[in-house]
Amino acid sequence: MIRGAIKSREGGPFSPDQIREDLRSIFALGYFSDVQVDIQTEPRGKEVVFIVVEKPSIKEILITGNQKLKTEEIKEKVTLVPRSILSLEKVKENAELIRSLYFSKGYYGVKVGHKIDYLETNEAVVTFQITEGPKGHIQKITFKGNQNIKAKELKKVMTTKEDTFWSFITHTGLLDEETLKNDIQLLSAYYYDHGFISVKVSEPKIDLKNPKKIQIEIDIVEGFQYRLGTIDFKGDLVTTKADLFRVIKIKRNDVYQNSAIRRDVGALTEKFANHGYAYVEITPETEIDASRLLVNLTFTIEKKKRVSFERIQVTGNAKTRDKVIRREIQFAEGDLYNVTALTKSRSRLRRTGYFKEVDFITSPGSTDEKINLDVKVDEAPTGAISFGIGYSSIENVIGTAAISDRNLFGLGYQASLKFRLGAETRDAKLSFTDPYFLGYPYSAGFDLYSEDVEYFDTYNYKLVGGDLRFGKELTEKLRADAMYKLESVDVFNVTPSAPASIKEQRGKSITSAVSTTFTWDTRNDYFAPSSGARHTFFIQNAGGPLGGDNYFVKGVLEASWFFPLPANLVFNVRAKGGSIWPYSGKTVPVYEQFYVGGLYSVRGFEYGMAGPVSPLTREPLGAEKMVVFNYELIVPLSREIGLKGAIFFDAGKGFNKVKDDAPGTDGGLFPLRTAAGVGIRWFSPFGPIHIDMGWNLSPKEGEKSRVFDFTAGTVF
Repeated sequence: MIRGAIKSREGGPFSPDQIREDLRSIFALGYFSDVQVDIQTEPRGKEVVFIVVEKPSIKEILITGNQKLKTEEIKEKVTLVPRSILSLEKVKENAELIRSLYFSKGYYGVKVGHKIDYLETNEAVVTFQITEGPKGHIQKITFKGNQNIKAKELKKVMTTKEDTFWSFITHTGLLDEETLKNDIQLLSAYYYDHGFISVKVSEPKIDLKNPKKIQIEIDIVEGFQYRLGTIDFKGDLVTTKADLFRVIKIKRNDVYQNSAIRRDVGALTEKFANHGYAYVEITPETEIDASRLLVNLTFTIEKKKRVSFERIQVTGNAKTRDKVIRREIQFAEGDLYNVTALTKSRSRLRRTGYFKEVDFITSPGSTDEKINLDVKVDEAPTGAISFGIGYSSIENVIGTAAISDRNLFGLGYQASLKFRLGAETRDAKLSFTDPYFLGYPYSAGFDLYSEDVEYFDTYNYKLVGGDLRFGKELTEKLRADAMYKLESVDVFNVTPSAPASIKEQRGKSITSAVSTTFTWDTRNDYFAPSSGARHTFFIQNAGGPLGGDNYFVKGVLEASWFFPLPANLVFNVRAKGGSIWPYSGKTVPVYEQFYVGGLYSVRGFEYGMAGPVSPLTREPLGAEKMVVFNYELIVPLSREIGLKGAIFFDAGKGFNKVKDDAPGTDGGLFPLRTAAGVGIRWFSPFGPIHIDMGWNLSPKEGEKSRVFDFTAGTVF
């Protein structure tokens, strides 16, 4: 190693200058504490001897004083290793690494020193001495010089946050120096995006006098705010400037915003790409007019060659047939390149629920006018074997089991077989749906079901029936479904104490009904949505021209919104309302009424107990109307294993009249029944697990104060 560092060679010319350079080179290796040279004159020439004193090697690395963090965790950050050459610079660097580790955990008063013990064997023991100090948080972030943008807005931009009541959940309020440096860039970009193109954001001043309560101060020199001046286009316009101006949203005298310009570059790129110009380049060129505080903008367009799809290849689909994937793709080989169709196709594939990931990767084709597309999918488990356990005062434990597949045989068929078994309940349902019936963009399916209910004290009933379903997507977000069902119900074992409405339904009857459902879906993810909405409207008519014994009209409107919040929180708001109207002097069938209370309506109540209840038997009677509101905050607990927590508040009620003060009635719509609780959502290796514990906020006599619900399953 030494000979490789020097340039003097045996047999070569002797040069005192080169010898001095060789000394410096040997010392620069970092392995020696002293380097000298001895030069002797011999008959054959000069004999050069380099005399070195090696630095000691590291025998052992010790950590002392650490109580809050484990020694193994600290050593993972240390880059020094035994048997390496001792370097004071590297020892100091490692002390700083340990300090940074403690900072990331909130120990801002930590002090890390080092001690080196030299041994007679030319070895050394390095000891890092840690004084941990108390754990602290960021108490306050202040700004100076921000005249035009409020501190509240600037704090939202930063990743670094002040300590709050929710910090134990969101893990905010901790100081990370690298993150804080990045926040300075984010603040500068935010100002730049609001027209302050000469802004200067200084390095933050961190006050650690009280490490428990850190103060951060950031100085800002805003400068002047600039607006847009002239806006123009040049290059390969393809169409008229007037047409291009209709694409962009920015206009003269708007505040200069980088984000708005990037958005319009994207819109222009999409316009050209939708006409086959896949490689179009649009460059926004700016010219500063400092005297008038204006930025003149010109979009330079280079369209390049028009291209079409040459080859579309699907990979990653071990189960799903190619045709199932290709029918969701909105273009074919030979079509002109179209970025909007690409986006829609990717969205449609994700919404099928067959895949965890869908990637579209383009590559050059055989010529400059051809482009290839690789559709890469990562298949999700679509089959499920699930089970659940519920509790009720009527029959205590109810078990459920189901086997289903959303992508049966890889053909996109949806099939399920479900059972529910309790001490006095037996249900079974077989369902099948083909989303592309006979290869056309129409869905078709059927259901066969049987329901045997014997847990009511005043009556029992048995229901057997089936239905046929047809549906079609009207737009990318809106679909319509129609259904005809025919079922037979037998109400038996009716006791003298049964309500008059039940006595009227004694015996067998037929329900012949047709219904329509409209669904509007803008959710961003099939499995775990964090934004968007899903709304449904269901309307059904039974009897009349359809025949049968039961005549009624039933309507249900349901809406659900998802709102993304900081720290990966998601707030879900759901609202549901329904009503059923009998006609021609008929009575609403007992099994068609609304039973509010339970896992999918108002948690914290047993099934049907948030509606009319028999004063004699304390059993749910069902209602002709209902409203339900659910508010749920989803909290990520462990992203690695997909574990989430939930905090919810539910309100709702089943009722027969909006206002009904008569004795023995449900009291009308108000007051609503309310409950709150917590839950667990986990897509575990055993399948999805859903646990809720709800508390009835105003329990009446005979009602439980809390109700536990649990469902679990496994996927295949």
